[in-house]
Amino acid sequence: MLRRVFITGANSGIGFELAKQYISRGDDVALFDLHFNEQTKQSLSDLADDYQYIEYFATPICDNEALQTQVNNAIAAIGKPDLAIFSCSTNEQLSKENSIDSIACQHFATLITPHLSMNGHLAITSPLIDATKFTPEPNALILAKKLRKKFKPNNIKISLICASKTSKAVTNPANTAQHILRSLDKQKLMVILGLQSKLTYIMSRYLPNWIMGSVMDRLIKQQLIRTTR
Repeated sequence: MLRRVFITGANSGIGFELAKQYISRGDDVALFDLHFNEQTKQSLSDLADDYQYIEYFATPICDNEALQTQVNNAIAAIGKPDLAIFSCSTNEQLSKENSIDSIACQHFATLITPHLSMNGHLAITSPLIDATKFTPEPNALILAKKLRKKFKPNNIKISLICASKTSKAVTNPANTAQHILRSLDKQKLMVILGLQSKLTYIMSRYLPNWIMGSVMDRLIKQQLIRTTR
């Protein structure tokens, strides 16, 4: 079943790899980022068939008015999205602080959710604050919970993608994109990247707090010993 997919941060990194994945399987895509270079456009165009729509929209995601205009242009070009993915930009201006990514994420979610079709799907990314703990950026976690509650009557799924910025999964964008795509196909509400993040998440759910604290203290001590050798 072909779908219409909107993706931010699509000029490079995981956003670019996600665009490649969805284009390769025949979906129509609308791509957003601060700018798009010709190499990116050529690489993605080479993957598309003649019948596919691939549209590029250069816009600062933090600029609410500019983003609104480009979202409207995207809908006019390919139609309302079935799936929208907020992928954190790799642009230095947007990546210096998690709070900036969080503002951009909220802007995108606020603008795109009213346009999602019934049974649509929104996925938002959040880096983990601490690589040793399962602690997503608080604003993204709160936003995901609010959106799930608000759009539950429309059966719109809200997924939160979490990973440490130092995770090996994040340093291999192609494999990461494949993992995200498979998880979103299954409509998982939490997409956790990186083995350590997954193990920490499982332990935090099923182990008592005092055991969890003891395990994490031991892991941190071991990491400190390795780094000082």
